[in-house]
Amino acid sequence: MAIQVWPSLIIRPATYDDVALALSTLYSLNVPIRIMGGRHSYGGYCSHRGVVLDSALLKKLEIDWESETITMQAGLIWSEVYAALNGSEYAIIGGLCPTVGVVGYTSAGGYNSLYSRSYGLGSDNVLSFKVATYNGTIVTASSTSNPDLYWALRGGGRGNFGYVLEMTHKIHRINQTNLPTGQHSFLSITWSNRNDFRAVLRNWLIFVDEVANFDTRIGFDVIIFTNSENSFLLIYGSFNGPHADLESIFQPWLSKGPKPDIYTVKNFTQFEVITVTGTANYPFPVKERQHIVSAMAINITEAMLDVLLESQPNTTFQISQYIGVIYLHDTNKDKNTAWAFPDITFDIAPGFVWYTSEDDSTAINIAESWLKRLMNAAAPTGSIVGGYLNYIDPYMDNWQQMYYREHWDRLREIKTVWDPTWYFRFPQGIPPNNP
Repeated sequence: MAIQVWPSLIIRPATYDDVALALSTLYSLNVPIRIMGGRHSYGGYCSHRGVVLDSALLKKLEIDWESETITMQAGLIWSEVYAALNGSEYAIIGGLCPTVGVVGYTSAGGYNSLYSRSYGLGSDNVLSFKVATYNGTIVTASSTSNPDLYWALRGGGRGNFGYVLEMTHKIHRINQTNLPTGQHSFLSITWSNRNDFRAVLRNWLIFVDEVANFDTRIGFDVIIFTNSENSFLLIYGSFNGPHADLESIFQPWLSKGPKPDIYTVKNFTQFEVITVTGTANYPFPVKERQHIVSAMAINITEAMLDVLLESQPNTTFQISQYIGVIYLHDTNKDKNTAWAFPDITFDIAPGFVWYTSEDDSTAINIAESWLKRLMNAAAPTGSIVGGYLNYIDPYMDNWQQMYYREHWDRLREIKTVWDPTWYFRFPQGIPPNNP
């Protein structure tokens, strides 16, 4: 949703010393703060009616081609990183939305539906963090330095443990596709007859179960769109292998029908993909209002398909519904992180879009009711096990279990060490023990 919470003061540090001074001073004066990066907190938790430390001026980026790493400061957004890598043969695990901040995305796990099956989650790829703690002390977190903090920041972060100043991250050479400048092969497949959607999804789920689960070169992002005027089913696919092999792998699935209305295969770099998927074209200021939720799923049952394929909500105002089904089987490559979902296959992420603030409460109720119906449909088989922290939902029940699962107690212990007075505090944030 377009959340309008106006701070009383915004501080934009230009150096790490600025951050340290701001934190030490504000902490000593007991002034509450929030940390702002890419401005993509779905709960609006990067802002409040107080002091905000905004990372917008921390924009340095350094690529080490020899070690195949990149060091990124906290104010960078993914489009800036992709632009720096464009023209090389390298890609990085970052967001499909180009305006998302690098730190928030990565520290909450950070999946990429088109690259993560080959190279892991964003959190799997971080080699080290530089972090300013509540009193302004700057520390390094890595596998050899403050390893507990390093563990927590890879999947349990989102501002819970300190002000992350920079990350050093692996980059990956895309040379197995036999295409120039790090290109991948991308499929865009669309069906517009709603009567075909169930059969299409059933066939796709069979292909996932029998083929894709055993071939990490394959990635998928499915979108089911519905509004009062039309609907369509769109499947984005990616193939991180020789372009010549693509047709032989995907055509047996597609030949089973129903026949798509649109089928295209093109080769793109990571920088080009954000334009192709449409996520680089949002105007500012954003006119639409959104509520996005998440259901991490081990599988998708027929009862869950019933909910996914529900018709347009009956409302007196204009609302659109787009359900994302992100294929994530075997994306978690490093199990020694705070990422809570090594066992899931999909993130079902429905988004609801409307246009006037007068309809906020009704639209949010529609979205949350839809999620409850999906959860109820999944309950007999235990198919849904949590929610994605990057789609944080202020209305989520039992959010501690849903976002963190069995890691909750350990994360609280680490919070107690690194932020004992709960200075980095926000709704649905991790508290220390005995705050």
